[in-house]
Formats: sequence, C-alpha cells, structure tokens
Amino acid sequence: MKTKMRVLTAVAMLMLASGCSVLPKEKLPAGDIDIYKLYASEIDILHNQSLRTDSKEKYEAAMTLYNNIDFSFVREVSTLEKIFGARDAHLGHRDHEKQNIIYVYRYKGKRVRFVFLRFNHAVVHSECTDKID
Repeated sequence: MKTKMRVLTAVAMLMLASGCSVLPKEKLPAGDIDIYKLYASEIDILHNQSLRTDSKEKYEAAMTLYNNIDFSFVREVSTLEKIFGARDAHLGHRDHEKQNIIYVYRYKGKRVRFVFLRFNHAVVHSECTDKID
C-alpha cells in the first residue's frame, strides 16, 4: 500500500515539475476588465462584420473565449455587445421582458454556442456549449 502511494506521489510531482496542471485551468469571470486586453484580437475578430459566423477565424476566436472566460458572470447585455458585438446575435422569442440572446459559431462540423437569458437589460442566465456534429 505504501508503495502505491509513493508511486502516485512521484507521478504527481513529476507532472507538476514538467508543467502539467493537475487542476483544470481557472477561467476569468466575464465581468473582468482584463478580458478586453488579454483577448483583444479575438474580440476584434468577433466584431469583424466582413466575416461570417461559420468562418474558421470567428469559430476559433469564439472557442478561445469559451475555453478561457466564465460567462456565468455576465450581468449586463452591454457586456455581451462589448465581447461579441450585436451583428452575430440571434434573438429568441420575447416573453414579456425576457428574451434569449444566442451566438452560434460553426466551422467544419464543430460548433460553439452561447445562450444568454436577458430580463430587460440584465442577463439572468447563461449557457455555453461546444459540440462536434
């Protein structure tokens, strides 16, 4: 039993020493102002109106944001406009003051989707998924 523990400890230490992360990478909250500096090129790509949502560039930019930003922290619709822009948004059915705002980016059978439920100007729920068709 002690031998197994020593082996597991040694493997964990080797992984840490070699730069492998044992814990998943922590994502930045969507309200963090550093996002606009760290991911400025990706945000610029998403705002580029000459690119379609099914372009490689927009898909890769959206995946970078998906992998590095925790969108459950979005609280205002204006934050979505700053990150994604308004052109790529699809608006769902409006039920009184509630409405879904959906961003979908596709490329060669892969998809990343961001869905935000807004109530007036506030975002009250978010759901982000990636999928390979």
